[in-house]
Amino acid sequence: MAQRRMFNKSITNSSKFLKMPMTSRLLYYDLGMNADDDGFVEHFMVLRMTGATQQDLGVLEANGLIKIFDENVLWIKDWKENNYIQKDRYQPSKYLQVYELDTICIQDVYTGKDRLELGKDSIDKINSNTTTIYEYVEQNFGRPLSPTEVNKIESWLLSYTPDIIKYAVEVATLNNKRTFSYVNGILKNWKSCNYQTLEEIKENEIKKKDEKPMTEEEKETMEFMNNYNWLEDEGE
Repeated sequence: MAQRRMFNKSITNSSKFLKMPMTSRLLYYDLGMNADDDGFVEHFMVLRMTGATQQDLGVLEANGLIKIFDENVLWIKDWKENNYIQKDRYQPSKYLQVYELDTICIQDVYTGKDRLELGKDSIDKINSNTTTIYEYVEQNFGRPLSPTEVNKIESWLLSYTPDIIKYAVEVATLNNKRTFSYVNGILKNWKSCNYQTLEEIKENEIKKKDEKPMTEEEKETMEFMNNYNWLEDEGE
């Protein structure tokens, strides 16, 4: 396995990267230094070794920088943007077949002075299906986020998963309440109900709708429908 690792400035100097907490940024570097030649890394080992937290890992995932497969292994999405490895030094990852990731082996894209697209099509295919929580909020609110709002999202990520936050933003948007205070209220309400997953939230929303009491207008309409003489109406 190659012993050198590199980091592309287009990633590490980007506003998305620099807006993350320092601990999350440091974790990204540590994951990169400990990844194999295809960008796979056992994140549990790195967390134990560095003292980083699951929250830091969650921030990286929310920003679309990593793909977590399970409690042991993740993949660094920009791996091939950061690194290229010569063919004679490349050692295929033992996880390539396990997780069936649609990537091109690194030794296939770099030989001597010829540097191809570093598997760009494969990377784009994966990234096109991933919208970070920050991008998702900006798309729904129709404006860029302020530094304060970015910090607010990061604080949410300490208590809620990205999919729950996205759903709260979706609910706020559908109700035409595109404010952080409204989204925060939704999240607090779900937390007070002790909901743990997005599936649980949606299931309980359906139950609440089914149990929703009728309004006075709905009651009057129902009473009219039940008491109306339909046979007499047909006779006329």
